[in-house]
Amino acid sequence: MTDKKEKLIAELVNKGLDGDMDAVNACEDRMIRAKAKAMIVKVGKGTAERPPMPVSDAPDPASSGPIDFSKLSKEDMLSYLVNKGLDGDMDAVNACEDRMIRAKAKAMIVKVGKGTAERPPMPVSDAPDPASSGPIDFSKLSKEDMLSYLVNKGLDGDMDAVNACEDRMVRAKAKAMIVKVGKGTVERPPMPVTASVNDASSDVQEDSSPTQINKDVNQKVKDMIEKKFPGSTLEGESYIQLTSEKWFEIASWLKSEESLLFDSLQCQMGIDIGEENLESRYNLHSMKHDHYVEIRLTVPRSNPKVPSVEQVWRIADWFERETYDMFGIEFVGHRDLRRILLPDDWEGWPLRKDYQEQETYHGIVVPKVKEGWE
Repeated sequence: MTDKKEKLIAELVNKGLDGDMDAVNACEDRMIRAKAKAMIVKVGKGTAERPPMPVSDAPDPASSGPIDFSKLSKEDMLSYLVNKGLDGDMDAVNACEDRMIRAKAKAMIVKVGKGTAERPPMPVSDAPDPASSGPIDFSKLSKEDMLSYLVNKGLDGDMDAVNACEDRMVRAKAKAMIVKVGKGTVERPPMPVTASVNDASSDVQEDSSPTQINKDVNQKVKDMIEKKFPGSTLEGESYIQLTSEKWFEIASWLKSEESLLFDSLQCQMGIDIGEENLESRYNLHSMKHDHYVEIRLTVPRSNPKVPSVEQVWRIADWFERETYDMFGIEFVGHRDLRRILLPDDWEGWPLRKDYQEQETYHGIVVPKVKEGWE
């Protein structure tokens, strides 16, 4: 075997042992690739020694000197080093002159690898990143690259980009892979490089962000409700505030209206908003149109009555019973409205701000300090 091939095998073995199996798999010479993988296994088992990394004649810009951390806070410096180490670049970690940061980074790399800590997002540099200088043009990405892009965005804290993906299968796979990378059971995929769309379409992309889309849907649904049921809407920006009088009719219409089709009640909850008022909130989703809205109904504490919607969305049965149990909001028309967590003869509504716990229950003293409950 020539000296050149031996050096290539040694380089691939070192990269593979440092976590960069992409470099190994990218080798076009099948024989060298196979030998490198076999040696990686042997080194891992301890039956062979790790070969020294061959020295390249060309200087490596990434390792030509210590990294300039002058523009990074200590938290950002730690996040940067952890990400570099998890991506196989331990040289960057070892080059850090701050011993405390270096030690913390190595400890966190181990924790992320074991799945006991989450991978921190990579801090954003002041210098523009060509790969992220604008919205990604998904039409130029394969499904594999789209998946890699979404996984990286999610791991860096941008779950809006993941949730905005219209391909349900890719979106689901991305979320599953984000969890696996966080647990350390799979490696983080490389970020695909693609050209960003032009400035004009960037403006369109900004306008169609998930937050803007949600505001547009709220406004659209609110206008439609007001047109269909005049006087039933109140002020509200990120949600739709309604009066409670026609709530059952509005709910039935929201579920059946073809352009809305809110067929899924994802959550219903109560809240004590103070100023002698309680609130019943509903999170609705359309499986067909994949849009969301939140409905809020405010009722006075002295007479907290809201029309029940358990005959519109069957899942509201237990939602409304729990809200009744904790807040005392009466859902008029519910076919079986009774407490669900507490006994029927319990006094008061535990999640109201003015709740006073009763002294005894059937002769049993109710403890005020929950010692030993942890």
